[in-house]
Amino acid sequence: MDTVLIGLGLMSYVALRAVPHMEDSIGVLVLLFALIGIFYIGLIAASIILQIYLVLRYYRNLYTEEGYLTFTLPVSPDHILNAKLINGYIWELLSLICTLASLFIAATGMLQAMAVNSAELQEFADEMMSIFGVDDPHFIISILLMGIISPLASTMSLYFCVTVGQLWQKHKILGAILCYIGIYVANQIMAQVAIFSSAGFFEFMNGEFSEGFDPSLGSLYAGMFTKITVFQLILSVAFYIACILINRKKVNLD
Repeated sequence: MDTVLIGLGLMSYVALRAVPHMEDSIGVLVLLFALIGIFYIGLIAASIILQIYLVLRYYRNLYTEEGYLTFTLPVSPDHILNAKLINGYIWELLSLICTLASLFIAATGMLQAMAVNSAELQEFADEMMSIFGVDDPHFIISILLMGIISPLASTMSLYFCVTVGQLWQKHKILGAILCYIGIYVANQIMAQVAIFSSAGFFEFMNGEFSEGFDPSLGSLYAGMFTKITVFQLILSVAFYIACILINRKKVNLD
């Protein structure tokens, strides 16, 4: 899967390099945006396929006929869950890294297709860094922590949904899907809370800054990312504990 992500970036890079400058014709512009669309669809598809793979492996190893063998191994259910979690986390983290690398490769091809020179690119980068406050240590740390915790939260939420779904005597898939929808809604609510509760959000939107207030987007995003990361970490711990308790006492094998 990681090879596919890098391959998407490389193919996009080659395709974009082959496209003449954007101003040459409307057809070229349409082709350029079509390539970008295909690239992003490919990234989304790769992410979905990875999550389906992790879910299927977790479910089959623990809650189908394979589960009878898995739970007879000379290890505790906790160790089994830990092994699956580490495996899933590594896959999710590698997927994130490869996605970022693929985006970078494709963006490089797009910039070259648009004939953007290094001076213009440097000017644009400096302006973006100034607007977003990228030099703010809090912003950088919040981004790094979010990148580390998000794959863990994603993996743990998938395993939790499958673990809860297997408790249903019938319609186990439906149970897992409903659980996933509930988690998704909770994450969206938390994201909105993080946005609206960030210090200076309304001042920034209204353009009314109090004395001493830093109006950079970086400070706002740092606060949002930190709150979302903490929420994801708390949920992950709760899901982990719930999975351990369920696997110890309420495993419903097919």
